[in-house]
Amino acid sequence: MNEYKNIEKIKPQTLLTLVREVLDQSNDFKYISGVQPFLMSFGKQKYYVYIKNISSAYFSDRDKTTRAQLPIKLEFDLIKSSPHNFIFLGYDGINDVFVCWNYHIAKKRLNIGKSVSFYSRTFFQSEVKEGEFIRRKLKNGDILVLFKRLNSIEFFEKIDTFFIPEKESNLSNVDDCGTFNYEEKFIQYLKLNKNLSDKTIKNYTNALRNRISEGLRKYFIPSLQTIYFIDNKIVLENLNNQLFQTKEYKELNLTGKNMYSSAFDNYINFINSLYNSSKEVINEAAENNEVYSKKGKLIKITNLDLLKQLEPYIETNRLLSAAQIVGNYYKDQYPKMELSDWINLVRKIN
Repeated sequence: MNEYKNIEKIKPQTLLTLVREVLDQSNDFKYISGVQPFLMSFGKQKYYVYIKNISSAYFSDRDKTTRAQLPIKLEFDLIKSSPHNFIFLGYDGINDVFVCWNYHIAKKRLNIGKSVSFYSRTFFQSEVKEGEFIRRKLKNGDILVLFKRLNSIEFFEKIDTFFIPEKESNLSNVDDCGTFNYEEKFIQYLKLNKNLSDKTIKNYTNALRNRISEGLRKYFIPSLQTIYFIDNKIVLENLNNQLFQTKEYKELNLTGKNMYSSAFDNYINFINSLYNSSKEVINEAAENNEVYSKKGKLIKITNLDLLKQLEPYIETNRLLSAAQIVGNYYKDQYPKMELSDWINLVRKIN
């Protein structure tokens, strides 16, 4: 069971006290006003800071996913129009760790929806050591930096080195969203599995390629070429929820009589069908073919999507993290597998 599901939430004033307990030790820090959010300065720079408890994301098939959420606040309208950076921190009370998401992006997401989610992983948070700053990038493009609360002073000393402004980033990089365009396969899926007219299919595909992809670029993933590159159902479900919470797309969907949200829902169903199909194939191979399994233990990873997900971990020799990802992916399919088995399995990846 994910221990973050039942974690007791820390009150806003206490969260402020926890970070000030460290920052007050620095002559560069000055508390100015507010609780959550609060205004502070560090050196010559002023920052609006907002701290929320990290909790489980409550995904049934991704138990290790955690999140912190931005609500709607009147103060956020003022912050959004201010010249000062907005720093959104998630606090993990279990590991005494802060997660900071790219503040160049976080500020743009203020007040675009009732609960705008920012995601992390339990294994990211648990691997943080005192004195270290861990930088990770999620499949939805979000960049996060994790650090111990006791290193809050060092974080603000180095804050400008952690995140690249959006205009300086490589906007052509879509590796984290996949490299295959699923538009044609999506059209085939609709024709074969849905009782829809050719006109409706055309409306759905055009809506996804044009207005919906434009919205995802505008609000969430500036580097995205088209939604048809995204093949992660969890990312899609999150984006679907957040896009239609924005005023612009809520009104657009209302005008279009829910055509845009229906198109998005059908694309998620399509990706989910691919996921289930590939999982059935992998399960069958693992159970019946000695090339992939032996005596109840997996001996080779053949899933291309999983191998792609593991690449950055293998390249940086983070074998434990890679092993945790593989173990979580296969869950109870191989009950005889122990952590040492997963690590050995990861070591075999070329």
